[in-house]
Order: sequence, then structure tokens, then C-alpha cells
Amino acid sequence: MYTTILLAAALQDWERYSTHALAARDVAATLAQGAAQQLHVLSVYDYPPVATTDLPPELAARHREDLLRRTDTLMVDKLEAYVAPLRAEGVAVSPILRVGNPREVIVEVATSLKAELLILGSHSKRGLLDIVLGGTAQQVSKAAPCLVVLVSPQPEGSSREPSL
Repeated sequence: MYTTILLAAALQDWERYSTHALAARDVAATLAQGAAQQLHVLSVYDYPPVATTDLPPELAARHREDLLRRTDTLMVDKLEAYVAPLRAEGVAVSPILRVGNPREVIVEVATSLKAELLILGSHSKRGLLDIVLGGTAQQVSKAAPCLVVLVSPQPEGSSREPSL
């Protein structure tokens, strides 16, 4: 089957994981169990803006460093909690965190890993094309160097598995 699977999950803006991230994790777990040597789980994030214009330069620099460090720590914790159920199922997981534009970073990581399969949660929230594929999913699926599986969760109350 596949020896290198990359699961990309947006975790930064969620206090609880989105249904899209959970559905994509479920699909990745199913595909990785017994097939993949390693499941790579990527989350791309960005640093929040820092309003330091009213602070002296030295204090502003310390404030920015502290905010960056707290953001990094929060993302490590979020990713570790997200992959914990995969590890509990016996899936070998390699967590990856990157700062940047998800549309670019996901493709870069998939390329560098020589991923054979990329799994993304797909959701819509902006324009007409996003209604079909989701902005990031649409862009990544066009540029990815491998097969891309877009996962959408079933509506609440549905007993079916997530749709591919």
C-alpha cells in the first residue's frame, strides 16, 4: 500500500479540533495501520500579530519573543494531543510543525518527505470554489506531488464513516 503518508491538519484556530481535522485523522489512522511505515502529521501555523508600537523597543522585542515562544509551545501541545489517539492505536506517528502559509508549506513538506499520499480535511468557508473543495485543499491538491485524499466529515447525526 503506501509507505509514506502525510496528514495535514489545521489546529491553530481551534480550541477543540474541527470535525474536518478529526475525520481526516480517522481516515489517516485507517490507511496507516499496518500499511505505512510512518504517518507524518503536519500542522502549519502562523504567529499572531503583535501590537508593540506603544512599547519601548527593548520591551517590545521581549514581548514579541514571549508571544512567539507561547505560540510555539501551544502548537506543540495541540499537535501532541491530536496525535495521541493515533499512537494509542499503535500507529507510528511523526509530528511536524511549521510556521508559514499552509498552501505552500504542505506541498513543500509532502515533496521533501516523498509522500505517496496526502490526507487533508476539506471544508468550505469563503467563495464558490471553496464550497466545493476549500481554499487550501483546492490549492494543495493542484500542486501536491502525490495522490491527495480530501476528507469531509458526515453531517451530525449521520452514522456513516467520513466521506472521501
